[in-house]
Amino acid sequence: MVDFKITVVDLSYIQEGEMEKMNVKVVYHSGRSGNTRKVAEAIAESFHIRAERIGKEKIDFTAPVDLLFVGDGIYFHKPHRKTRAFLQGMNPEIVKNAAAFGTYGNQLEIGALIAALLREQQISIAGEPFTCKGDSPGTDNKGHPDAMDLENARRFAQKVAASLKERGEE
Repeated sequence: MVDFKITVVDLSYIQEGEMEKMNVKVVYHSGRSGNTRKVAEAIAESFHIRAERIGKEKIDFTAPVDLLFVGDGIYFHKPHRKTRAFLQGMNPEIVKNAAAFGTYGNQLEIGALIAALLREQQISIAGEPFTCKGDSPGTDNKGHPDAMDLENARRFAQKVAASLKERGEE
């Protein structure tokens, strides 16, 4: 009889540490409902950073950003004017890659609209946009984003960052 000893080693810290080497920023615009703020904070938590609100605070790019997450709700079929103005000032020499996220009431296209604005600035888009329902009057979205939506946002963020690491684009 042969004795086997199985050792379980937790390697999750390696992945977390690897991700922390990337310069990641999360910026967002959120209205009174706070839907997009909740998603932005969930994404930021997964990188141990703070989400920064567009239009409420000065957002500096003092060092090149490997991955910028940009989020907004949708206002009359487009991102808020503050988000549009912010994105028009993006510099592809400073922001290497970006990923879009958003919340919506009934208009699902917010992620694609943000990604299009980033492309207009020649910013490389990382992954498909993440969107989820947001609590909004006149919809059946009460309680959204919920815990599952926020967990999906965290997974989305980690998946995007991991795909950039695999491609060597961090």
